[in-house]
Amino acid sequence: MKNRLLNTISILTTSLLLCCQANADSFLVQDQHGLPVKNAVLEFSVTHSATDTPTANSSKADSAPKTLTMDQVNKRFDPELLIIHKGDYVNFPNSDNIRHHVYSFSKVMPFELKLYSGKPKAPLQFNTAGISVLGCNIHDSMVGYIYIADSTQVLLTDDQGIATLDDTIKYQSVNVWHANLSTSLTRAETIGYDDLVKASNTDGQLVIKLIVDSPEPRNTFQSIFKKHGK
Repeated sequence: MKNRLLNTISILTTSLLLCCQANADSFLVQDQHGLPVKNAVLEFSVTHSATDTPTANSSKADSAPKTLTMDQVNKRFDPELLIIHKGDYVNFPNSDNIRHHVYSFSKVMPFELKLYSGKPKAPLQFNTAGISVLGCNIHDSMVGYIYIADSTQVLLTDDQGIATLDDTIKYQSVNVWHANLSTSLTRAETIGYDDLVKASNTDGQLVIKLIVDSPEPRNTFQSIFKKHGK
């Protein structure tokens, strides 16, 4: 009797775990060769969660602005990709023992931090959603990216190209971006919810296919923009 009860509990527990996993939307991002794409950004156009009443502004980031950090370490931006929300601030400390000259001429936020070391006087605020590509006027191999999200729900794929969205989140579409996208460096691809459903595989994952370029070692800021006709 005791063994039968334990088996019943085990079956119920397993069923509950499988149910919870199935209710979440798991996304698999692959390139044109079927290989997983790491560090792909998925930004969801949110309608509402299961417990919320939808509002006109429910897809906007409604929390107070945050201050995040894009460091410079060993002649690299650290992190290479920083995800923030519209209205957030970014600090650009220089942790190297040499000076850097950080700039961007991306439309969402053109700026220039002239040759400096240590910490700039004040963080910069990013008020427009989109992608800001960063470079250093002294070290051309330094390239970084700031993704400015307009939605509260943004995910980043792991080493296996997978990201999972909470099952309470309801969305209409997803914007997908990666630093090596062939189509555009500063524009995400938009995929509607119905198209995602049609692309689901037998494991229940929603497969997103991207055409990406194979990055050359330490691509330079100028070569990246030249490739995209910037």
